[in-house]
Amino acid sequence: MRLRELAPAIVQDMRYASPFNFTGAAVPGYDRSECVLTRAAANALIRAEKRLSQQGYGLKLFDCYRPARAVAAFNDWVKQPGAPDLGRIFHPGIARGDLVTRGYIAANSSHSRGSTVDVGLVRAGGATLPTPVDAGPCDGPLATRPRETDLDLGTSFDCFSEKSALGHPGVTNQVRRNRTILATAMSAEGFRGYGKEWWHFTLAKEPFPKTSFDFAIE
Repeated sequence: MRLRELAPAIVQDMRYASPFNFTGAAVPGYDRSECVLTRAAANALIRAEKRLSQQGYGLKLFDCYRPARAVAAFNDWVKQPGAPDLGRIFHPGIARGDLVTRGYIAANSSHSRGSTVDVGLVRAGGATLPTPVDAGPCDGPLATRPRETDLDLGTSFDCFSEKSALGHPGVTNQVRRNRTILATAMSAEGFRGYGKEWWHFTLAKEPFPKTSFDFAIE
């Protein structure tokens, strides 16, 4: 289901429907910029948003359900050195061909089961920032990274860097606090995180744990 039908106030920036992602082009299967989730995941996400709002924060979604064809496109892209690539932003210092072996691109994605989200933290009532069009390295200084929120989370979304790890020791106390606020709210509503990516959460009791869907987002 479309999350917007239940929670229109939750901010969405479906990055793979735009060219501003690591491939440098809109991704197959993302025919519309829309967060699609199982009802169970949508309801849990709404509860997490409510929990955060009581602390003065909110959520910003970057990806939800991901068609299996999009996952296949990522893996094909890795093998095509001539294809568009925003590596200078999203995987600085890591060769495209190493992204699979280093665990940043998977052959199968939990997103395709409809209960995984990529999500950031924003201030409640803050200005909604548009999808960036250019920026410096995703793990560089806050002022030069893709501007997604006015809170510092250490890296931008989809940053293939060691600094994206939830517990990376090199981040500031403020970054650690912001990541903890997000992870705590998501965990409290039944999501489990992924250690390499502070933004990635899967509903622990997902309704389709063995099913990868491949319908386009329309």
